[in-house]
Amino acid sequence: MPKAKALTIKDDNARVSPYSKSKPSKSTTSSKSNADKENADAKPSSKPKLSKAAAEIQSQYSDFRDIPLDEFDDEVPCYDDAAIVRRKLNKLLTDKQNIPNTNKKWTQASMSKEMEELEGRMGTVECHRNSTGPSPRSLGTFLKKKGKMGGGDSPAYYWGYVLLEKLRIWEGGKKSKAREEAEIE
Repeated sequence: MPKAKALTIKDDNARVSPYSKSKPSKSTTSSKSNADKENADAKPSSKPKLSKAAAEIQSQYSDFRDIPLDEFDDEVPCYDDAAIVRRKLNKLLTDKQNIPNTNKKWTQASMSKEMEELEGRMGTVECHRNSTGPSPRSLGTFLKKKGKMGGGDSPAYYWGYVLLEKLRIWEGGKKSKAREEAEIE
């Protein structure tokens, strides 16, 4: 077997050590580098800016629970499937957002309590006549289901949809394309 040749550097300007031997100039050390500007914390704003629609809704209603929704036969039609409702509810839980007009964070217990409050204000839906809204346990079970309509028969699906729809209107959010297509059908 032939011997391996020793590695030689032909370029005199090749970098041999990880740091240059020259000292940094004074002009670069006195000012912040671009990396420092990129990593700097953004200035915290006192309140998030509201859209015109959200500001109008919030001036009309003192609470997001008071926002009326279109009903057909005393029920709010659900235009999102259970998988979308689960994803949105889980996002509320993981983002640790505040419940509107409070300083409390969303938890499964607080979400269940809000859904029960909505049912008390809007009235019981015929298909869930014997329930008092989803308990934290049934909400947790619904959130663990899989598939497009997994848990679609649960009261957590219906009241979760109503909660999300009222929050969307309260925050001035737009309808998704899939939601608009479902409304047309």
